[in-house]
Amino acid sequence: MKWTRCLLEVTGRESLGSPVAWAEIERELDAELPADYKELCEGFGGGVFSDFLLLHCVDEGRMFDLVTQWRGFLSDAREYGVVDGEADPVFAPYRIYEPGKEGLIPWGSTVSGDGFYWLAGSSGGREWPIVARIADSEDWHRYDIGVPEFIARVLTDPEFRPFSIADDVSRHSFAAVAQT
Repeated sequence: MKWTRCLLEVTGRESLGSPVAWAEIERELDAELPADYKELCEGFGGGVFSDFLLLHCVDEGRMFDLVTQWRGFLSDAREYGVVDGEADPVFAPYRIYEPGKEGLIPWGSTVSGDGFYWLAGSSGGREWPIVARIADSEDWHRYDIGVPEFIARVLTDPEFRPFSIADDVSRHSFAAVAQT
């Protein structure tokens, strides 16, 4: 897809072309993930763009694993007693996604603690908006674009505020997760 190719060019990388067992992941989430995100993960894997943006893909049980991140947030929400229909005070006005209910699925973050999520729900992955916020802020920003476009704009578009690093980084990179 256009935006994954753009990111490969910007970072000077070749696509890994690594197949992922999406059916198992989507079964656990009880949701179909967006096709552009899957292509991005198959091309890059989990890792860090330009020493700034962390992409969660498949890295079972580790820092860059989408499902592990989601499970952790969901476990915390349950531990703190967030019950059906309530917003999670950490993510207000949202809550962490539970199968069959609208909520946030974390797909990325930054080294400074900004958070990037899908607002997942019954509409299916192709239509999930991205909601994001700066660390220690209560203000959410909504983007009706896919993950690859979001990342490309963070890296290259100086007008993509408040998340752009285009004016701060002259040469972009991607550091993949070390596979064990």
